[in-house]
Amino acid sequence: MLNLTGYAKQVGSLSFAQLPLTAVDGVILAQLAYFPFNLIAPSLNRLGDLPPAAFTALTQDTWKPGPNAALLAVLAHQPRFCDIRVHDAVDQLDAALEKQFSAVTFSLPGGQHVLAFRGTRAAFVDWKEDFNMAYLKTIPSQRAALAYLEGIAARFPGPLTLVGHSKGGTLATYAFVKAPLALQNRVTAVYNADGPGIGTAVVPALRSRIHKLVPQSSLIGTLFDPDQEYQVIQSTAHALGQHDPFSWPVQDHAFVPLATTDGLSQYAQRSIAAWVAELDAATKRACLDAAYALVLRTDTRTFAELRGQLPQSAKAILTGLRDTDAATHANWRRAVTALIAALWASLEPPAWHLPAPVAARLPELKQLMARLPNPWQRD
Repeated sequence: MLNLTGYAKQVGSLSFAQLPLTAVDGVILAQLAYFPFNLIAPSLNRLGDLPPAAFTALTQDTWKPGPNAALLAVLAHQPRFCDIRVHDAVDQLDAALEKQFSAVTFSLPGGQHVLAFRGTRAAFVDWKEDFNMAYLKTIPSQRAALAYLEGIAARFPGPLTLVGHSKGGTLATYAFVKAPLALQNRVTAVYNADGPGIGTAVVPALRSRIHKLVPQSSLIGTLFDPDQEYQVIQSTAHALGQHDPFSWPVQDHAFVPLATTDGLSQYAQRSIAAWVAELDAATKRACLDAAYALVLRTDTRTFAELRGQLPQSAKAILTGLRDTDAATHANWRRAVTALIAALWASLEPPAWHLPAPVAARLPELKQLMARLPNPWQRD
């Protein structure tokens, strides 16, 4: 079966009039949101205008540089994609606000505009803003996504499609749901590629236009989503590797559907939902802020830098752990205790086909776990 790049080659001779925008097209454009078009977009009119040197320059800092560069090269030379115009690329970083927002608009030859919101990259501030969704009703990037949608809609008439992978899918969903009714009516579809929910239920009138895709072992897209309305699709990767859209096979111009997520995904979904619900907002915030402060003590800003300075980084984190105050340790203890309780409470014997003797002793095991010393507790 094909992947994103193979699909782009297969349908490359078909115009969007012959084959209207598909979910696979939406995910491809969501993937392009990871590329820093803001560095070249003012002088770029069409994807087909990209010079070969740009394929590497735009993709070298992404999670998958090789596959992304190959995909971009195909898009730039296929009739279906080469005339797509790239414009209004923005990249906003505010470490003080714990905000990282990036988006770009792709205008198709027929007058349709696709607003692509970028997902999480390797910077710590990106991940911190993601985790803040555990206790904030709205994160700064969500407000920025709505403002971006309103700004593009005011300047460009025609139908709109919103797309995004990971956090980008959450931003696309949020912008659509929170937009004024007149603007919502212009949005033909939203493609959320394994992005968390927005924390609240979506009204039925809007749900039919939100197409959420999650792989069978999804651990990210099922978070903060009370609706649990999504299409499960196949992935060739394992565990967290399934978050990568290049691992999603394509057949007959669509991702390969599955009936349901697997046991690991369902277990993680139950456990995390119960854990998040158990902790109050103040405890969640205190734990996240304290953990983020520990990471920042390393004087690194990305996971790549952290790995490159592992001995120094580990020493800085361990020193920070010893220096944390009693209140922080109390919050961490409560969080870890709640996590252990949620993991055990969510363990359902039928889902995991546990042997009968083990299943019979689960209540006893849960009580034992609750009495275990907490690893965050100081002597």
